[in-house]
Amino acid sequence: MAILDKGAESLTGGCLCGAVRYILDFPQGSSWPPDSHICQCTQCRKHTGSLMAHFITVKPAQLRWLSESSEGGPSAAFKEFSSTKGVYRGFCSSCGCAFTWRSEATADEIEILIGTIDEKWLIGDRTEKVSSESLTEPGNFEKVLNAEDGALGREICTPTAGQMFVRNAIKGVTDVRLAGKRFVEVSQKKLEVPD
Repeated sequence: MAILDKGAESLTGGCLCGAVRYILDFPQGSSWPPDSHICQCTQCRKHTGSLMAHFITVKPAQLRWLSESSEGGPSAAFKEFSSTKGVYRGFCSSCGCAFTWRSEATADEIEILIGTIDEKWLIGDRTEKVSSESLTEPGNFEKVLNAEDGALGREICTPTAGQMFVRNAIKGVTDVRLAGKRFVEVSQKKLEVPD
């Protein structure tokens, strides 16, 4: 779990109930930061219960399940739903936490929902250092937010691979311009929204 010059050697994550846990490995030579994107398609919205699903894309070999089944895969609580032919959305059958998206058409990658990555990687140890009450004092929130605390959230979460299905954007809510290109549907169709 060491943080290297290039980012993290590994990231950990899991579901609400802890039945499904994982490690994402980033060995020397692997891409850092990992490709990240946001999707606003109807299926991602239904799967996550959120207007925008935020993913990082990794190779299946980078994903190690900490809570393994007797067969060596993820724990028995991890299930997949085939939302479209050849497309699978992973979730914890105990607590309902959404985890993954994968497609048979792109078997060399798996997408992990960023919200399942452990907080220490996203925001550092901020919640352990600062009381909630102190954040209400003028200027304190900005100081804490801008402090260097080992968090990799900005690197991990910036959607450098783009925003998908912007045709489903909700004006004034999800039509924000973040990093990366904006695509009408998926990036493979090359239907990019001009700046």
